[in-house]
Amino acid sequence: MTTLVWFKRDLRVTDHAPLLSASDGPCICLYIYEPSLIEAPDHDPCHLAYVNGCLAELAVELEALGGQLVTRVGEAVDVFERLHTEHPFDRIVCHQETGNYLTYMRDRKVRRWSRQHGIALREWVQDGVVRGLKSRDGWAAQWDAQMRSAIHATPQRLHPVEGLGSAGIVRAGAFGRVPHDTDGMGFG
Repeated sequence: MTTLVWFKRDLRVTDHAPLLSASDGPCICLYIYEPSLIEAPDHDPCHLAYVNGCLAELAVELEALGGQLVTRVGEAVDVFERLHTEHPFDRIVCHQETGNYLTYMRDRKVRRWSRQHGIALREWVQDGVVRGLKSRDGWAAQWDAQMRSAIHATPQRLHPVEGLGSAGIVRAGAFGRVPHDTDGMGFG
């Protein structure tokens, strides 16, 4: 069973439950550069510069575990569709993202796509936000339990799917965004 680990804002290998869950078999570690998010009014080229620095570190950390970071450019559902054609995967695992309306709608589209294709999708909670509550009764206890939960182990070894193309690190200029000084970070 091949698992796709979808990295969103959680660009790390330590305390990453989705990555740990995928470490027992073939996995695709994916980050998607989504034009609709990068070109949105609330996104700045310095955000992408920061993400690119994190992706560079993540790639090194994944390689140390035997894995590989695959990056793609496109809207999430389109990327999943193309990637599934290249190498079918059985499940998608990721952290539940707390973002804006665009990421919320994107996640709804991905859930719909995964259901239509018979692909399991599991999202792990990573913060104190509790989605889907019918009532706020008991919210504090759920938040407290999440904040006190144990840190997940780092995988010992990953088993990447070989031969998948990657876009590599994509800079802001590729999206028509003008990078500005990032205090010497060099990622813009």
